[in-house]
Amino acid sequence: MTKLKLLFMQASFISTGIFLGVGIAQLIYHLMDDDYVVSWYFIPSVLLTGILCSFPVLIFASENAKHFKLRIALHFCSLFAVVSLLGWLFKWYTNILGYAVVMLIFVGVYVFVWITTLWIYKKDDKEINSALDSIRDEE
Repeated sequence: MTKLKLLFMQASFISTGIFLGVGIAQLIYHLMDDDYVVSWYFIPSVLLTGILCSFPVLIFASENAKHFKLRIALHFCSLFAVVSLLGWLFKWYTNILGYAVVMLIFVGVYVFVWITTLWIYKKDDKEINSALDSIRDEE
C-alpha cells in the first residue's frame, strides 16, 4: 500500500471515528439534559485532527517488526499529544471532566481505527490469497 493511500485511509478513519465519538457524547449529554453545542469551526478542526493524526502511522511504514511495542507506545503518545493540544486550541474541553471525555473518545477512536485497519488488511490478504490459489489451480 502506498504511503499516500495509507495516510488518506488513516485520516478518513480517524475523522469518522471522532465524529462517531462526538455523536455518542452529544447523545449522552442530551440524555443528561445538558446542552452540548459545537462551534462553527468544529468540522474543520476534526478534519485537521484526522490529517495530523494520520502522519504518525508512518512509524509503522517499515516492515521491520523489531521494537513493535515501543512503536505502538510512541504512536499512541504522539497522537495523545496532538489530540490534547488541538483539543485545547479548539476548546473541545474547558475543564478536567471535559478533558477526560475527550481522552475517552480518543481511546475509543484509537481502538476503532486499529480494528478497521486490521479488518481491511485481512480482507486484502484473503483476496490476494484467493487470487494466488486460482493461479496455482490453473497451473
